[in-house]
Amino acid sequence: MGRAISVAFARAGADVVATDVAVGGTRNENEEGLAEIRLGWKGLDSLAGELQGLGRRVLTLVGDVSRATDAERFIADALARFGRIDVLVNNAAAPHGADRRLLWEVPEDAWDLVIDVNLKGTFLMSRAVIPHMLSRGSGRIINMASVSGKRGTARRGAYTASKFGVIGLTQAMAQELAAHGITVNAICPGSVDTSRRESTSRRERALAERDPNAPVLSLPPTGRIARPDDIARLALFFASEHSDHITGQAWNVDGGTVMH
Repeated sequence: MGRAISVAFARAGADVVATDVAVGGTRNENEEGLAEIRLGWKGLDSLAGELQGLGRRVLTLVGDVSRATDAERFIADALARFGRIDVLVNNAAAPHGADRRLLWEVPEDAWDLVIDVNLKGTFLMSRAVIPHMLSRGSGRIINMASVSGKRGTARRGAYTASKFGVIGLTQAMAQELAAHGITVNAICPGSVDTSRRESTSRRERALAERDPNAPVLSLPPTGRIARPDDIARLALFFASEHSDHITGQAWNVDGGTVMH
């Protein structure tokens, strides 16, 4: 989804700062990383070339959003390069792994990784950029939540908790920043056709063979799962003047799977 969002903003005329935990290739050699290879994804190097091909300036940065020093460096480097930040999209996500188990089987380090990246990372990046946006009297913060932040799901306790937290954080920030010309909204995807979806589906099929009561993703009422561009279009809307009077919201992009 990060690539789709970056490309959408570039096509709309924005210069882009993109961050990741690795420069090129996949972030790791697990099943999810191999899925990215099959889809032709080559990390920040590939993304930078694509955005430059659209005629936009791009800055790629490597680090960990769950570390305060890295989050602050990302914002400082972006300001040093471009002089201003109009929009922050908090899209970092922990890789799927040992957290996708029954809650009492989840290792503490797997729990911590999901909470640190998905929730703490959103907090740290937002905290780092807010002083700049306050000084300008405007800004957009867009957080990536999930429909799992509105409805708990078995074998996804850490993920569900992190996304409920992102929605709550979105609402709290929106309350604090509304009077300063800064809006804060969240996007809640359902299942999205990405490398993560490919690796998740494979794991779920294997799990279903062992446990017939295990949850397996199915198609939503619209008859298809979301595409990354569906998510990117909502991010663009939240960043635009058309959403000036919308803040503290968590909008679903899930084809009608969750209707609240």
